[in-house]
Amino acid sequence: MNKRGFSLLATAVILVLFLSACTLSASKAPEVTPTAEGAFPFPVETQGNLLDELMTQTAMASGEGPKAATTPEPELEPTETPEPEIAAVIPTLERPKSYTLKKGEWPICIARRFDLNVASLLSLNGLGMDSKPGVGTVLNIPQSGSWDSGARALKSHPTDYTVKAGDTIYTIACAFGDVSPEGIAAANGLESPYTLTAGSTIKIP
Repeated sequence: MNKRGFSLLATAVILVLFLSACTLSASKAPEVTPTAEGAFPFPVETQGNLLDELMTQTAMASGEGPKAATTPEPELEPTETPEPEIAAVIPTLERPKSYTLKKGEWPICIARRFDLNVASLLSLNGLGMDSKPGVGTVLNIPQSGSWDSGARALKSHPTDYTVKAGDTIYTIACAFGDVSPEGIAAANGLESPYTLTAGSTIKIP
């Protein structure tokens, strides 16, 4: 074999060996040296759980993570606040110049109520102790003198009173002596004609 033929043969052998090496390298994957904990940084079957954990940790670090569940406070039912009771304004009892008698009233009732001297009241109106002026009689009221026939009050008050059949604020005022019908009406929020119901309880100022 001449030199030329030998060179061609050698070239062919080298080419075959080169091609064989390339094929072997391309077909066989490189071996991976396993780590002490496993073949991968984390097990394949736990990648999903690890990803969820990493996402949760990231969210919590950024302040957007899930917050601990809190027990909702029970709703309180609204309660009605009782309105403060407003004390009734009792009108000041002033001595008038004249007074018209109502049903159930007598001159002695008027004398007690307005702190009058009984004798002066009767004398000024031409009446005696036995006089019984009717409803609508106008009495002139003396502007001097005062009650001097014992205690003006016939019953102690303030107090509660149970209304009886036939009672009016005028007869009740006479029964207590120094109480005015207007005061009884104000204490109980009554308006004209001041109707009372038997058996009901009213306040006497």
